[in-house]
Amino acid sequence: MTNDPLGPYYRLLKISATATEREIKLAYRKLAFEFHPDRNNDPNAEDHFKDVTEAYEILTGVRPAPKPAKAQQAGYRPGASAGSKPNDAKGAANSSKDQKKTQETKSPRPEDRFAEAAAAYKAQQERDASRRAKIHPGARRHPKESTPPDQAGFARCVVTSVVSAQPRQVEFTVVHGFLNTVKSEKINAILAPKGARKLALRASWRTWLRGFWGWRSIVPAWRAILGNMRGGIFPPEANAHLLFNQARAFERTGNKPLARAVLMQAVDFIGTNRSALSEQIRANLRRLDDGKPARRVRDEWRTTSTLDMFLHLSPLFVVIFMLLTVFGPAQGLLTRQIPEIASQYIHDIRDQVQGLLVDKAEPYYIDRDLLNMREGAGVEYPVTRRLARFETVYLVGPNESFWIEIRTALGEKGFVNADALVPGNGSIARDRWCAQNNCD
Repeated sequence: MTNDPLGPYYRLLKISATATEREIKLAYRKLAFEFHPDRNNDPNAEDHFKDVTEAYEILTGVRPAPKPAKAQQAGYRPGASAGSKPNDAKGAANSSKDQKKTQETKSPRPEDRFAEAAAAYKAQQERDASRRAKIHPGARRHPKESTPPDQAGFARCVVTSVVSAQPRQVEFTVVHGFLNTVKSEKINAILAPKGARKLALRASWRTWLRGFWGWRSIVPAWRAILGNMRGGIFPPEANAHLLFNQARAFERTGNKPLARAVLMQAVDFIGTNRSALSEQIRANLRRLDDGKPARRVRDEWRTTSTLDMFLHLSPLFVVIFMLLTVFGPAQGLLTRQIPEIASQYIHDIRDQVQGLLVDKAEPYYIDRDLLNMREGAGVEYPVTRRLARFETVYLVGPNESFWIEIRTALGEKGFVNADALVPGNGSIARDRWCAQNNCD
């Protein structure tokens, strides 16, 4: 790269002479970001930024490359003129006017170079912005909403915080009773179908816990639980006003078909009422009529699942089961049958675990000071381990020419001489031998 006239510019951008256009661009962006005068307070940062910009423009062909002689003379700053020392008195006597004219024609002023670099940087940013917009066309596939959802005035569910096409103003009842007093608590909230099921279940459980402590509150508590299980109460006027505002919010966001469907739900609540609100709902419905068949959303409020019924009445099932267990046919289920079943089950598991941990084969112990355990039945096989006296082993295979396969307590397998094995437990035999020989 020493003979390349563009070598100093590659070195200035800290890249190789074989760098691609993308690598040149990335190196320039990195250095320009580092030495930009608006970000770097170093006094020499502006000069470095100009040099980097000039090197980038020369390597990318924005400006013509200098002559080879001057490119070789360029140091860290390719744009700076290195000058030449005069070899004789005639070269030293050049007039100042000619030098100034030559400098103006061959190298631009610093101000002009900075302006060109800034313009080139701005143009590059604009090209990159237009290119990025073409990379991901799927990002512009859907039209942009005219009004953000958070500013459109949507009614959100107080439990799940979701925007629903069929919100409702729902009223649930919680009954509190103690001795001769009874008190009813009304819970009103704007809910989606999923949030309504959760809030209804909370109200029923609160009634189960607090509503059956007085003789006057038993009937109201049952009515409240059954009403909550069916979905609560829907005030017509409040729901019509809620759906009217929700339809206006959908219309502000540009979703007119869904706004029309929400207004049709509001019409179901107003019926034949001729109030000011009903007239506004009918007028907006006529305005949104585009001649196409009206689309209705699937009503999720009229269905009560079996799971919801079971959850609302689960305390009742628990009480019935306890009564049958104590006084009915299942009287001995908790006191006798369940303990027996559990005991038998635990006993079976313990037998299975003991069968895995304890070997049912008859134990043998070594009757020699040291006994070689080999990999095969013969002296030509290598020794796996030396077994100590009174070590307990278990027989695995039959006796073949005085060689027998054994398994140690650690799970090791090998072959030993059959005449060195004695039936019995090794620990018992060791204790007996120690007692006879008075060993410690």
